[in-house]
Amino acid sequence: MKRLQALFLGLLLAGCASDPLARLETTTPTLTAAQVATLQRRAQSPEALGIEARLTPVSVAFGGVNQLDATGEATVPLVKFPRTAAREAGEEYRLPVILAKVNGRDHVRVLLDSGSNRNLLGYTLANALDVPIVAGVKPMTGLGIGGAAEAYAGIVPQLDIGAVRMQRVVALVGADAQALGFTRGLFDNKQVMILGLNALRGLSYVSIDYRAGTVTLAASETYTAGATATFATRVPMWWDGDLPFVDVKLDAKKVRPCIVDTGGDYGFLVPRAVARELGYWKPGKERLNTAGGIGGASLGTSYTIREATLGGATFKQIRSRTDLVGPEPAGGRLLLGNAVLRQYRVTFDFRQGLLWLER
Repeated sequence: MKRLQALFLGLLLAGCASDPLARLETTTPTLTAAQVATLQRRAQSPEALGIEARLTPVSVAFGGVNQLDATGEATVPLVKFPRTAAREAGEEYRLPVILAKVNGRDHVRVLLDSGSNRNLLGYTLANALDVPIVAGVKPMTGLGIGGAAEAYAGIVPQLDIGAVRMQRVVALVGADAQALGFTRGLFDNKQVMILGLNALRGLSYVSIDYRAGTVTLAASETYTAGATATFATRVPMWWDGDLPFVDVKLDAKKVRPCIVDTGGDYGFLVPRAVARELGYWKPGKERLNTAGGIGGASLGTSYTIREATLGGATFKQIRSRTDLVGPEPAGGRLLLGNAVLRQYRVTFDFRQGLLWLER
């Protein structure tokens, strides 16, 4: 049985506002009463959905979900983000968004987000794709950037990425603004489905090649570095709460555990204690700005980290951020985002427990 915890992260940071404190007071996105009523009318029992559900006072455990049907490899293109010019390698793709077939509908944008421990659909997209919620399961409140947000447990009957088919995929259904925060101003404000890598861990590996603009999913093949790579490093990867961790060293100081977040449009998201220890944040001396997240706007400070190392890779001058108000995302753990990752081909080698960076 797979337990659905009341924790999910939405980690795409958007720009700043001229009045950060005013923007911080915007309402946390929630489903309306009418939307909840529509979801409830279309809810289906676990038996009708072909799954099992075991309820507890604080969570629900599902069985028969996230089933994979795949043989060999499937390679699909990344979706380009609308930009006039890319300033660095991989930036025209920015985030790993691909097109998938969901419930028989073609060309649904899906974001591969390793920084989220759950899958997420906005209400409008879930409605358009005929995704039912599970009857009898209460909404869950989870933490993300900007605070808490509420969502219902739904089941996506079928999702196809190339030749890889996933059936009975568990996905939280929340307010549209939760999902729209990932593509605000892009793709004509159309939503994406957010797919956490926990849904893909039954595969051998998932490789996101930002530089070439492709994603490869392999059912059973063993991953080896590309023959044309001029640089390759592999680092041990482990999982905690369905999130992938590696060890990172900041400014040549002690090694710290770090979540690898392919859904985050930043370099590092740094806990307050670490930012203060390294001298990047001093209370009362910061430059305040706001950013959009799954729970709405959050107040933070931005700065540039001088150096970070991950395995054999060294990064310089990395734009980073620390949230200053409310619960810290991911329980106050360090996160590594796409401003660094998109410079590489990034491979999650599930079978061997490794993260590869190549270029």
